[in-house]
Amino acid sequence: RTVAAAPIIAAPAVRTIAAAPAIRTIAAAPAIRTIAAAPAVAAVRTVAAAPVITKAAPLVAAARAAVPTVTSSQFHSQDEDKNYAFGYSNINSARQESGNALTGVTGSYSDGFRTYNYVADGFGFRHV
Repeated sequence: RTVAAAPIIAAPAVRTIAAAPAIRTIAAAPAIRTIAAAPAVAAVRTVAAAPVITKAAPLVAAARAAVPTVTSSQFHSQDEDKNYAFGYSNINSARQESGNALTGVTGSYSDGFRTYNYVADGFGFRHV
């Protein structure tokens, strides 16, 4: 008994160009080409442009100006020889200190009104 093979049918690829007066269909096989007339356009509808609505910019600027800005910073560094430095600064106070665990430290701090400088070494803690 012999069974015949089913024919292979490839789906055609369709390419439509809207501005062209004709529709061009290209099938999977490059030898087949079909050209048909495009249908006429019955009417063209024109749509008016939407009105432009703008918001007042001063309201946004006023909201941004009302938010207070606070600047603060801090740092810290240390090395293998036990040297270190650290500090911070904000709207209320500031402090910085640097030194060595073996020889002593120097630094300063502020309470918002005055700045105090100090030294802490073998002779003790003292303001300078």
